[in-house]
Amino acid sequence: MRIAIAFDGQYTSAARNMLSSLSRCLSPKSGVRISALMTDDSPSADVVEHAKSRGLDLEVVRLRRDLSDLPLLRYLTGATYARLFLPELVPDDVALYMDVDVVLMRDVTELFATDLRDRPLAAVRDMWRPNLHEALAGGGSGQFAPDAPYFNAGVMLCNLRQWRRENLTERALDWLASQDQVPVCLEQDVLNALTHGRWIELDPRWNVFPMTDFRDIPPEAWPPRLGTEYHAYRDQERRAFVLHFIGSRKPWRHPYPDTENLRRYRHFTTPTIEDVTPNPVTSPSRPTPPTVEDVTPNSVTSPSRPTSPAVPETPSLALTGRRRPATFPAAVIGYPNEHDEDPRSRRRKRPRFV
Repeated sequence: MRIAIAFDGQYTSAARNMLSSLSRCLSPKSGVRISALMTDDSPSADVVEHAKSRGLDLEVVRLRRDLSDLPLLRYLTGATYARLFLPELVPDDVALYMDVDVVLMRDVTELFATDLRDRPLAAVRDMWRPNLHEALAGGGSGQFAPDAPYFNAGVMLCNLRQWRRENLTERALDWLASQDQVPVCLEQDVLNALTHGRWIELDPRWNVFPMTDFRDIPPEAWPPRLGTEYHAYRDQERRAFVLHFIGSRKPWRHPYPDTENLRRYRHFTTPTIEDVTPNPVTSPSRPTPPTVEDVTPNSVTSPSRPTSPAVPETPSLALTGRRRPATFPAAVIGYPNEHDEDPRSRRRKRPRFV
């Protein structure tokens, strides 16, 4: 079984934390091999040594592509595109891809029992933008049914044999180059557009967002469902198999609200300077360690704890690249909800091997 992750120097601490949680959930004889897809020359020895200390078999695979002409969000780097190149970076027919800004509380090898048939992938419907028509508004969404589901690409069981058969990587690059507007969620939008109606929907507990941690942002920036379904989201977080910290605000950076989700994340964190720096918004000390229910690999419940005071509004998000930046509302820390109103029509270059 193959698990693939992707990160660069900015997400090294997150990768260590994710691997720590993974090691707690895997069976000692799982036989899992981990491929760390890295798009730059960031030092990887620390992560390799950390994985080894946790009994994990991890190899670093370098993506030798020039991705400088592809668009980025300010809080994302070229590593976000690595998942598109899985068919040429790993030899397996099936691989489980996971972002490193996750915490695992269940053995993810259970997902390999999913019957993919001739489907390109299996994933969880996105909690923030669940409908394809809504997610790709302004980007050719008219060709999709209003109720067509949209998945989050942070946890995907990928049928790489089918990806190769469909030449999905090259088609994705062509799709990116053909867009007059920068896709709001970059390669995630691409994969949804190319596989709509042909992906398998997984149990939502395999990719749960910490939605209740967003309550400190102005209500107008929430998804409409957050205000009316707050308690349902909180219950989902407690029952999560994989907790996914989407957006620009991350639990390994300050400030982050002192919540139950942060305590879950911090349980697996190796202390760093960033971890011990006092958080002026929450507390000068590290959060209280989680209870047994929080860290048991197959647990789906945990006791509730009160949330902390709200944190200041995060800075505006902006698209980077050669197009004129499009600034999004400062309150939107997850998915931007506005496009640049005056996109340039010049097409973007294709990535090239270097």
